[in-house]
Amino acid sequence: MEIPNPVLHIGWDPRPIGALHRAGAEVTCIVPAKDAPAVRAAGAAAIVVADPGSVEDILGGLARSALSPSDFGAICSANEFYLVQAAAVAEVGGALGAGSLPTLAMRDKFVQKDMLRRAGVRTAGHTLVESLERLDVTTVGFPQVLKPLHGAGALHTVVVRDEEGLRQAIEAARQVCDGPWLLEEYVPGQEYFIDGVVRGGEVLAFSLSRYFQNMIECHGGGVVAYQTLPEHEAPALYTESRALTEAAFKALQFQDGVFHLEVFWDGVEAVFGECAARVGGGRADRVFELTFEVNLHDEWALAALGLPSGIQDEPLRSTESYGGLNLQCQQGLVVSVPTTEETLALPGVVEVDIYVAPGGVTPDFHSASHMRAGQAVLSGADTQEVAERIAGLSTWFQDSVEIVPAVG
Repeated sequence: MEIPNPVLHIGWDPRPIGALHRAGAEVTCIVPAKDAPAVRAAGAAAIVVADPGSVEDILGGLARSALSPSDFGAICSANEFYLVQAAAVAEVGGALGAGSLPTLAMRDKFVQKDMLRRAGVRTAGHTLVESLERLDVTTVGFPQVLKPLHGAGALHTVVVRDEEGLRQAIEAARQVCDGPWLLEEYVPGQEYFIDGVVRGGEVLAFSLSRYFQNMIECHGGGVVAYQTLPEHEAPALYTESRALTEAAFKALQFQDGVFHLEVFWDGVEAVFGECAARVGGGRADRVFELTFEVNLHDEWALAALGLPSGIQDEPLRSTESYGGLNLQCQQGLVVSVPTTEETLALPGVVEVDIYVAPGGVTPDFHSASHMRAGQAVLSGADTQEVAERIAGLSTWFQDSVEIVPAVG
């Protein structure tokens, strides 16, 4: 099939841009000034704008370059925060794109859950809070979860268990914005996630993983870690969650692309959490690739370009087991940190990236699940060995980083 060149990508990330290039695309990126040198070094053209998340800025940047959306064969983004904008600009120019309404359903948490509940898919009950200031907390049943409509990584997402807790959550949330917010019922159970590929509405690749702790627990100091599960270890969950995934995509009219879907499982019933039309965060991409020999970024690019999937049959699973871990430590000034070589020498560590260095200040790891001092991918003979190695690495790293604690 003919590649719809040239291709406009909103935002910068070397992984999807590399995948577009491997598929044969000629890429132009809409980016802020700080990303332009990296884009050009990667062999793509760069159009600089103040905010790639603004449709006005995108159109303005194109116009300043004597271009319009109609000059591109395809317009896309792999960045969750630019998906709807890319789809909308594609429609303006008549270019190949994901479609603004289906994309919106994969971004806006109220729209997503509303469509699913109307279709009979099991998901949390929810209420749109137009204004936190005007919310009558005495009418709310508990427990509930307060979250942004377009958030990610559990940022600004909190469980509230009583009126006083809700009042405190509202006070903190209003520092972000007064509204709208989503207030939804708390769903008990263990949190899992599914990564995969869907084409023509058919799920071609499906990988179930478990979080060691539910994502929202990162606010209380919970570790952000995950591992893939073979079907024989959770047959009922595999059956339930696959059926839930297929029903959800039918309701959301999500036909083509990659996905990262979270579900809750109480041992009997799988409940839809939320789903994004993107590659999963952290090192879920590498865990998936090592497990199935399928690069999700390549699959994303093929779908964005309207090209056939590289998956012909259900991918074979590796005999090895894999997992990922966000490396964390105490918050404060970094005095010393283990080297990459030292970390790779530990049992089962396949890959590691360390983001903190002596003289730097560590982030607030409890603010969101994507806050980390580094990331690692681990392997083992089975899920038990991977779990033990993840726990060991987590403890070793925290004990090995020397920190001058933050004050206050």
